[in-house]
Amino acid sequence: MILQQIQDYPIFQSFLYVLGLLVLLKLLNVITFIWKLIRPNTNLQKYGIGSWILITGASDGIGKQLAIQFSQKGFKIILVARNRQKLEAVAKQLTTESHIIVSDFSQSTDKNIFDQIMDKVGERDVSVLVNNVGVDVLNKFHLLSDEEIYNTITVNCFPITMLCKRFIPRFLKRNQYKSAIVNVTSLAGKFPTPYFNVYSATKAFGEFLTTTINAEYPELEVFSLSPGEVSTNMTQNRPPSFLTISASDCANGLLKRMGSNTSGHWNHEIQAEFQKIVPSCFYNFVLIKILAPKWLKERSKNQNYKKFN
Repeated sequence: MILQQIQDYPIFQSFLYVLGLLVLLKLLNVITFIWKLIRPNTNLQKYGIGSWILITGASDGIGKQLAIQFSQKGFKIILVARNRQKLEAVAKQLTTESHIIVSDFSQSTDKNIFDQIMDKVGERDVSVLVNNVGVDVLNKFHLLSDEEIYNTITVNCFPITMLCKRFIPRFLKRNQYKSAIVNVTSLAGKFPTPYFNVYSATKAFGEFLTTTINAEYPELEVFSLSPGEVSTNMTQNRPPSFLTISASDCANGLLKRMGSNTSGHWNHEIQAEFQKIVPSCFYNFVLIKILAPKWLKERSKNQNYKKFN
């Protein structure tokens, strides 16, 4: 009887169709989220064990830990950053062959920097490019200096773009093994983050660039590592907690999930899903009234956050 009555009112039928579609989409989101947490670890042999992995920002934090852990898996490592002494210290911790390239990405508006990097890479069989170098800046937008704005955009946008452009033709010629581009972004690139205004925008740039390149080159693996807060120099080495993961755990999470977008750790995956459903007004209130003042106070005491790899 009820079904017959519904059939007499097409608008109710349309409503039920839309409602059913929304339920299916939500169910698909839940299944996708669960799969991200439980899917089997990636077999890194598909990239060619013994090939080279180039990592920018490799002298500290996530980049350093990625270098160490990829080396433990049998990959040779090209370490790229601006501080040779730090890179040499990292190289001593690797169990495989390494190659150091000193490059100051604050000068990335000069395209010759990237040509020089490629010249130094030479004919090495690079299988994975990790665009990790980055810098953040925290303050109300009008209080940022021009130098801080230019530096954040330059370091966070130019290297990821220009290195992708230069490595894609090389990767397309690697027919025997898979090739991958890992762009290290941030949850701040997925959710607009007050006080991290310019940083958040540059990481959103990285997310969009990653998504579009991945669509254009299905034969390659192009994906992002987008963690929340990681204990590094940029976060004053804040102790790991539920909200803050160690750089080692973040790197380990990437190695397990190579080939698909990841936040690097299960609790950051949960944070990402939580931020999708929390009203932006509540999210902004917590950031502006509670967290931002605390972070600004911490950074006024510690200038290490201005350093990048």
